[in-house]
Amino acid sequence: MKKTIFTIFSLMLTAQLTFAGGIVTNTNQSAAWVRMLARDASVDVDAVFFNPAGLTHLDDGFYFQLNSQTVSQSRTVTSTYPTLNNGKYEGKTFVPFLPTAFAVYKRGNLAVSGGFTVIGGGGSAEFDKGLPDFEYKVSGLPTALAGLKPIGEQAGVDLSVNGYSMSSSITGSSTYLGFQGAVSYRINDIISIALGARYVSASNKYDGNITDISLINGTDTMRADAFITSKAVPTLNGISQKLGQGITQLTGVANQVQPFLGQFGAFTLAQGKAAGAITEDQYNALIQAGNAVGIEDPANTTLQDYYDGINVGITGLNTQKTQVDGTAAALSAQATALADKNLQVEQTGTGITPFVSVDIDFGNVGFSAKYEMKTKMNVTTKVIKDDFGLFVDKEEVPAEMPAMLALGARFNAGGLKLQTGFHYYFDKAAKYGKRNAAGEFVTNGKEVNINGDKTYLSGNSIEFALGAQYDINSMFGLSAGFLMTKTKPNAIYQSSLSYSLPTKTFGFGAIVHATSNIDIDLGVSFTSYDKYTKDFAGVAPAPAYKETYEKSAKIFSLGATLKL
Repeated sequence: MKKTIFTIFSLMLTAQLTFAGGIVTNTNQSAAWVRMLARDASVDVDAVFFNPAGLTHLDDGFYFQLNSQTVSQSRTVTSTYPTLNNGKYEGKTFVPFLPTAFAVYKRGNLAVSGGFTVIGGGGSAEFDKGLPDFEYKVSGLPTALAGLKPIGEQAGVDLSVNGYSMSSSITGSSTYLGFQGAVSYRINDIISIALGARYVSASNKYDGNITDISLINGTDTMRADAFITSKAVPTLNGISQKLGQGITQLTGVANQVQPFLGQFGAFTLAQGKAAGAITEDQYNALIQAGNAVGIEDPANTTLQDYYDGINVGITGLNTQKTQVDGTAAALSAQATALADKNLQVEQTGTGITPFVSVDIDFGNVGFSAKYEMKTKMNVTTKVIKDDFGLFVDKEEVPAEMPAMLALGARFNAGGLKLQTGFHYYFDKAAKYGKRNAAGEFVTNGKEVNINGDKTYLSGNSIEFALGAQYDINSMFGLSAGFLMTKTKPNAIYQSSLSYSLPTKTFGFGAIVHATSNIDIDLGVSFTSYDKYTKDFAGVAPAPAYKETYEKSAKIFSLGATLKL
């Protein structure tokens, strides 16, 4: 199996499990975000994450907010690879409880805040059927083994291969927990600032297997390794043994003829028999051997030509035997590769994300900016079981989170509240565990020149969001929002294991001011992803084919805010 099947799976998890945000960063950090999708200029409690400087706008007191999100995500990979049994692969992720929690103490011009977020990942990706990368080589077995059929027919053994079956699955969980703290200060009536940092703890776990690779042999189905070791290889060994016997017999014939070449080399076998140099029994044996190696009319062939023809036959049998022995050895090695294989690997690591925030307020209009520095982080690999021999125990793999610039604006007009947000992710300057041709880990923007692509990413990711809330009365408010994300991967980045797609998300929901001290947020969002089709050039014996990647996601959220 290709090494890339599992070595890039760690990136696939963080990329596939990122529910909203950049390639590896979650921004769906509150129920209010789910219902509005634009919270970058928030001056509510969820500003702990989105706009820390805006916390200075809260009334004095202690605030606590708990959010829960239920997330479901589906992925579909479709392949046109012609030998697959079924080119459609589906994976699902369901996270019943994705929590975030924020706490703020505000007094005068100062606010101190803390927060818990799932800043990346947050669930399990389950592929019950595996992915096409797992199956491509297996699907080619019937074609690769087609040459066994005529060999088996000669030996009276059915070695036909008419199809295949297999079981494969891969399940991985990825969780990047964020624990942050910040101090916010209102400099004057217009400007507030905040400084803080987030401690990120990453944990990835992968369980995978490829089992029960089987071949359809006639009307029977046999495990591929058993078909090879108990049927194909014994048949080839039997043929090799017969070829060896033929070589021994012909060598004896050549040795029998060789002493007569000096005196009778120009005589035919018939003449040698007539002259009494060859007995009747010797003559019949020589005629039979000559016919066996294809000497035309051996009786009337000179002894020298007959001798040469026998040696040609010996050479031919030796060539056949070498080929048969080589095929048997290659099949034996293949049988080992087709045995059941299992994978169990864990990766853990930590990093720090410093950030700074500024909020500018003009009453009904406000602006915000937040810059998060790159999270430099490696995860250390712990190999529990790796039958594939692809992971290196204790190897450190880059799993950085990119720097991010977030800009926001807010506008209040009576019961109508508008917010907009813009995110810029510096993906090209971060390392996502990608390697160059030499096997070295590189940043996404570094030239690698693999398969015609110079870099993994052609540019940095961006997001734009617009949200609105209308307060029906002092107790109820309704909201809606729209968010679009644009990532810029090159073709080399995209695969069934790891792909990034542009998105469009729509959110809806409500806020309920249950009491003077308790607010309830309810939200739901739906994300659609643009399809992406990648062309793969044919490299013998593999044909040219296409893979199409699709994805969709839904989030339901509930949040509660308490003021003490």
